[in-house]
Amino acid sequence: MADVSDTTYGPAAEAFGRFTARVHSVLPGFLGRWLPKTFVGFAMINLSTFGLDLFLLWLTHHIMGLPYPFAVSISFGIAAAIAFGLNKVLNFRARGDVGKQSGKYVLVMVSNYLIWIVGFSSFLEWAGVHYLVSRVLAGAAEGVYIYLCSRLWVFRRRARLLVAAAPTPAVEPAMGV
Repeated sequence: MADVSDTTYGPAAEAFGRFTARVHSVLPGFLGRWLPKTFVGFAMINLSTFGLDLFLLWLTHHIMGLPYPFAVSISFGIAAAIAFGLNKVLNFRARGDVGKQSGKYVLVMVSNYLIWIVGFSSFLEWAGVHYLVSRVLAGAAEGVYIYLCSRLWVFRRRARLLVAAAPTPAVEPAMGV
């Protein structure tokens, strides 16, 4: 989890970390214990970029007249790229090769699209669930999926950093024979 005092990415990341920590601190007890602070930051960033996605979809399809498949691809791609950058810098404060991380993120987004956006929501709609309800349920599942993939794979902290931060266990004296 990102340390609130980590200043690698500057004052914006530090301020975002303090803000998400405050929001996290007002969650009910069981949620505060269960949800990591980075999930709160992820939710804020991704809800914002989802709004941007919808605005860009309206702009490219309704205003500019692009065919829906192109408009939805452009808006989804721009929103996903912005979410990647904001989560990398503000939320996860991930160091490392941006090329490798962005390649992993693209795989996550393609699999997300196939599994949740097309697969799961289509299955729910086929099963009789209203298509808007299907999309909202799929959106909730995809949010958890993208968060877990981002946290555990795309922006994963190196094991050596975790080992270096872990307290050293006391060594017990060897028992003689």
